[in-house]
Amino acid sequence: MPWTTPPGSGATVFVWNGYSLAERDRRWNAVRANAATAGFDCILVPLGDGIDARYMTQLRCSAMVLPTDGRAPIVVADRRSNNEWVPDPWQTGREWAEPMGEALRDLGFAHARIGVAGLKGGRVTHCYSMDGVVNHTALETAMSKVPNARFEDATDVIGLVRYVKSAEEIQFVRRSAEVAAAGLDELIRLARPGVDAGVFYSDVLAKMLALRSEYFPIALTIDAIDMAKPRRYTNPPIGRRLEAGAFITSEINAIMGAQLTQVCQPVLLGEIPDAWKPVIALQREVYEAGLQFIKPGVSFGALEDFVSGFGSNRGMRAILQMQGCGYGDDGPRFTLRTKSDRARDLAIEKNNTFVWKPMALSADGRIHFTFGGPVIVTETGCDALFKRDPELVSLA
Repeated sequence: MPWTTPPGSGATVFVWNGYSLAERDRRWNAVRANAATAGFDCILVPLGDGIDARYMTQLRCSAMVLPTDGRAPIVVADRRSNNEWVPDPWQTGREWAEPMGEALRDLGFAHARIGVAGLKGGRVTHCYSMDGVVNHTALETAMSKVPNARFEDATDVIGLVRYVKSAEEIQFVRRSAEVAAAGLDELIRLARPGVDAGVFYSDVLAKMLALRSEYFPIALTIDAIDMAKPRRYTNPPIGRRLEAGAFITSEINAIMGAQLTQVCQPVLLGEIPDAWKPVIALQREVYEAGLQFIKPGVSFGALEDFVSGFGSNRGMRAILQMQGCGYGDDGPRFTLRTKSDRARDLAIEKNNTFVWKPMALSADGRIHFTFGGPVIVTETGCDALFKRDPELVSLA
């Protein structure tokens, strides 16, 4: 029996939901195909995995059971929440575990092998959440409704569909990159000694919101260029002002069509020190060489080794830094402190989208410089969407 919404409970949260029905069918069919290959009877997107749920339903608050055999899914959604993709979900208020379990039972999965999205971190999604994102209390309750079923991680079943973008998604990656670049332009326009740092942060964010980006925090540092451990802000730096000599690093994030992109280019309120110039030059070389190296068929392990090969003959280091564009926590994710060893053998594919931002460091690690932005992998290479020159912007 369909779940009945408790009266007067819950709240509706609306989000952008402009992808076509053809895009819905593409995603659902691709997930079904991956699930069948992995031997799952269905895929459960449970409470807690809001990213994959939005990807599969275009709803902000939902859970989903998608049968592998082509039958229609059951979607559990918050009260009064529906859209063109999911016109008749099971609507709920504050209770999610019971309808999730009822959906599994109603679809006949009492003895099934059930794949659970978001149960663990994946190779290309939920990369910062290695212990998973699901609400385990709700999942355990749902599991108790089908005690003879087997539940296993299926994060990559959806993740590897998210990893390769459709034409509709790429259109929004491009638009998102344009909005992020506009945010950086605004940052450079406003960055001057004496400016209130809280207002500065808010004005950059307001510029992107005015261009219809979804809200996503930007990250800033605004300390002196020789500061060993500058403070990182993801909220307005209340009570501070930009000072002469400030080294402003930023991660400018924008979201259009649910596609998160990022651009970064440091700004210095002063003259560039001579010690920094060779590091900046190395980063430019690595960045531009990487744009030529990234193409379908290249593994991430090969790309990481390619980047690491720069700088050693100059007494410096180069580090692979990149992440996926998409619905959030997309990968593979490589940073100065983290490596995605599980993705080293994964091949780059046409219509992948990444934030490409390698880092160059001095031998002692005291000087490091990062520049980069989104790229789209084409049939023969990649298209860089961030068109600024890879350099340190000096506002002396």
